[in-house]
Amino acid sequence: MLIADDLYTLFNDLNKQRMAISSPASRIQASLQELFKANLAPGDAYIRFQLTSEIKALLSMKQVEESLVVEADKITPLPNMPQSVIGMMTSRNRVFCVFDLAQLLSLPSGVISCRQYQIIVLQTASVQPIYMGLAVTSIQGIVRLPKTQIKSFFENFPYSIAPYLYGAVQEEETIIPVLDGLTLPLAALTTINN
Repeated sequence: MLIADDLYTLFNDLNKQRMAISSPASRIQASLQELFKANLAPGDAYIRFQLTSEIKALLSMKQVEESLVVEADKITPLPNMPQSVIGMMTSRNRVFCVFDLAQLLSLPSGVISCRQYQIIVLQTASVQPIYMGLAVTSIQGIVRLPKTQIKSFFENFPYSIAPYLYGAVQEEETIIPVLDGLTLPLAALTTINN
């Protein structure tokens, strides 16, 4: 009995042979299948981003609505707010607040005075969803991880982010925090209320 990987390899080999004598449409179809090959990887999807100059982080895609690159002039600053609040913006007919995620977690920011912001938009899981934007230094793509790979390395991170950690993943010599998207809105509300 062939397993999924063997079937995938066999399917790709047949497609490669067929591409040599097939139409442009067939070649495009085969290329799209190769592009989405990552979707076959096991595990849950996480967005990977640079939180500070020294810390990369992950966030479950279950709470992520979208990721954006936004010009600074598209974000309206709010007076008398903490430094972690960048301002308000709109996307897909929704108005929401944008926070500097590093500052929100009491870490050094890499997004101060940017001309463009890379923003991860989170959606709360409530009946009437609330959206919030998290500005990060850079978004680095999507990775898939099995839950068994996420461990509890909480002691390796600054104390200020411990309440917002789901766990961590070891990648060679580096331990990457996995943030809990359900607790980050609480950090934002606490910041605004103070």
